[in-house]
Amino acid sequence: MKQLITILIVIFTFISCNTSDKSKKNTYFGGQIINPKSNNIILMKDEKVLDTLWLNSDNSFLAEFDSISEGLYTFKHGSYKKGFEFQYVYIEPTDSIIIRLNTWDFDESLVFNGIGAEKNNFLISSFLKNEKDNYNFHLFSDFKSAVFEKKLDSVQKINLGQYTQLKNSEIELSEGFEKLADVSVNYPIYRRKEMYPYIHKNRIHLDSFPEVSKSYYDYRKDINLNNESLLSFFTYHNYVSSQLYNLAYSKNYSDEENNLTTNLLNTIIEKITIEKFKNELLYQAIYNDFRENQTSCSINKKALEIFIANSTDKYQIDRIQKLAADCESIKAQKPLENFELISLNNSRTNIKSVIKNKKTVIYFWSPEMMSQDILIKRVKKLQKNHPSLLFVGINIHPNKDSKVNKALENQYILTEHSSAKKYITSLQPRTILINDDGIISNSFTFLSSPFLERQLKKLESKKRLISNFTS
Repeated sequence: MKQLITILIVIFTFISCNTSDKSKKNTYFGGQIINPKSNNIILMKDEKVLDTLWLNSDNSFLAEFDSISEGLYTFKHGSYKKGFEFQYVYIEPTDSIIIRLNTWDFDESLVFNGIGAEKNNFLISSFLKNEKDNYNFHLFSDFKSAVFEKKLDSVQKINLGQYTQLKNSEIELSEGFEKLADVSVNYPIYRRKEMYPYIHKNRIHLDSFPEVSKSYYDYRKDINLNNESLLSFFTYHNYVSSQLYNLAYSKNYSDEENNLTTNLLNTIIEKITIEKFKNELLYQAIYNDFRENQTSCSINKKALEIFIANSTDKYQIDRIQKLAADCESIKAQKPLENFELISLNNSRTNIKSVIKNKKTVIYFWSPEMMSQDILIKRVKKLQKNHPSLLFVGINIHPNKDSKVNKALENQYILTEHSSAKKYITSLQPRTILINDDGIISNSFTFLSSPFLERQLKKLESKKRLISNFTS
């Protein structure tokens, strides 16, 4: 607290020195990070880096801006090795905002002080309350729609009451902040209303969606799905995604080509007019369809056609096309082709020699795309739960100093001309499951997949049929 008080004194000294020049509208953003994960804070606006703020020896920081615009900003702290965490700060010219947080409890410990603190403390309070309310929402989803609505109404009244207290205080709130606060208070409720029909249907095992009142979706008439100023606010972003998903879910689909994903893609095209936002949602829709496949690799051909025809992001199109090509490169229920590897001691070998007729989990991974600490923890847990399986790691972006090299066994890289490179043209980490006959039981899953444990148990239970997989 001593350092925090010092920072406040410095800020208010700066402000006092500048009060003689009324044309200046300097803005200050500073604070102190307890148990920092790196030596800086990154301040961003609309996903673009505005400034990197370096920590002092006491882990405090302070920045002065002479021409900052009013709006919602993001501050991010962490590192690629330890992971990043972020939160929002609403800044207006002449604000002097001080934060204090402990990285061990990032969101819960965050406190704002100084000029402009009240509105930001309200936003973080709303965020934390919404996180707690999410648990009750899943309980409410079992109820019939009339009871569900009453439960949500009671939660919304509490949220609105807290916002009314802020508005009735002596704090002057700008029009921009009031719009953001409205989203913060109401949109989590609206999102739950969008999610309720299909969650209730699945939880209660109904054949059709539950009936809702005629006024159930009345709030939609006041919502703009293309509000560019709110796109960087995840509360707004999450609501828009939920409404689009609900609209797609409620449409009929009865065959492999016309499914939920094609409905969702067409709904996005119909409803979203902001090009960058539309591209992002289209990409998420088709990528999530691929990720959520429970058995093996596939991308719906009609969905792929719709995506390519309507996205204008060439990079995202290229990634999905390569992902589709990766899917086609290995087929389930086919023998795994042999390919060359290099061990950590630089000796050449091949995949057939490594696995030797064993039930095997081959996981391609990249230190550029996932935390090594998380990978090590995940693989060790899987090895403990499935001791009869052989786990083989192949580093897509090899690094001699990798932690994984020392922590996990059976680590390899591909040779320069290894035929396995055609399996990873998208550079998407993938996991392949092989039975002890050398047959692929799953050609594309993920170490993080919620279905992986089920797939591994199924692999373990399979009895060997033939003996044709020799080195």
